[in-house]
Amino acid sequence: MATIVPDQAAGLRRLFARGMVRSVTFTAADAGIGCSALVGNLAVALARAGQQVCVLDQGMGPRGPADQLGVASSRDLAEVISRNHTLDDVLAHGPAGVRFAAAGQGSRMLGALPPVEENRLVHAFSSLDPAVDVLLVDAPHALAEPTSSWTLASTEVVIVLSPGADAITGAYALMKRLTRDGAKHRFHVVVNRVRTADQARAIFHNLESTAKRYLSVSVAWLGCVPEDPDLQRAMRLRQSVVGAYPQSPSAAAVRGIAETVMHWPYEGEDCLDGFVHRLVQASRTTLSANA
Repeated sequence: MATIVPDQAAGLRRLFARGMVRSVTFTAADAGIGCSALVGNLAVALARAGQQVCVLDQGMGPRGPADQLGVASSRDLAEVISRNHTLDDVLAHGPAGVRFAAAGQGSRMLGALPPVEENRLVHAFSSLDPAVDVLLVDAPHALAEPTSSWTLASTEVVIVLSPGADAITGAYALMKRLTRDGAKHRFHVVVNRVRTADQARAIFHNLESTAKRYLSVSVAWLGCVPEDPDLQRAMRLRQSVVGAYPQSPSAAAVRGIAETVMHWPYEGEDCLDGFVHRLVQASRTTLSANA
């Protein structure tokens, strides 16, 4: 029997994963936790590691991932839905080839899409060239939108929290809501702006034990990002920390998170068209529930 060496194994994984996509939503219980900055930096780290990355920003204001990296993104997914522009026209290109799309206005239109328009949107995403390996969604925090359709559509959900008296309570409440409203039973956790790794681990284990006991969900450690002056400098420069200060502790932390994400197993036979179909269906359900 032939022996497969590690380089061959990696090549085989890429071959069999062709057309597959990891869809990952990042969300937080409250504003000011640094979720958007994490998404932008992670996108660049993944792209530098050879992944084709697309970031969808569901928020509508400034300070989203694209804005924080100095990328102008003046068009919204709504213009694709309205047939005013193609998806390629709407996408803005950023560092390391990361593609960004604002989706705040378009999000409000998805629940009313007829099947023909849904299929057209599916085709638009599936036809992106180069094909997307990782789709990162920067969802609004829970106080702005309690249950995001984008969160329900993604195969993976990352809860971002930071040290604070109410951090664990807020993150637990968010998990509870997503479990109840979206049948989500698996979460990943990033603890942001921590002083030490021990502090981050303590926060995670507290949240994990509470969620497992009362919600019966899987809660996995994804990583932590330290409070780092270099990260703040990079943000002021509107650059990624992995590009501006690659030797910094926060850059190393983000690269570690990227490495973990790249080695997650794929969820079934999930392609980008599956994500878009789930997104539209979740939006219809949300629209119907709020009617």
